[in-house]
Amino acid sequence: MERTFNSVTQVSFDRETRTLMVVTEGRTVTIDGVDRFYVRSVPWTEADGTVRTVRGHLSVNGNVAALED
Repeated sequence: MERTFNSVTQVSFDRETRTLMVVTEGRTVTIDGVDRFYVRSVPWTEADGTVRTVRGHLSVNGNVAALED
């Protein structure tokens, strides 16, 4: 599976359930089956691990996701 999201404002990753939740363009998208999640150059993360961006770019390729602001 290959997917790309632009204008991402929030991402949460649950390693236990392998679920990635992406808030993009005012909607929430849930992606199952993600084994690895990489974060590159984002402004801040919350204490619970939620990553917040201004207008991030998220790429999902197979079971790997990468987020860059």
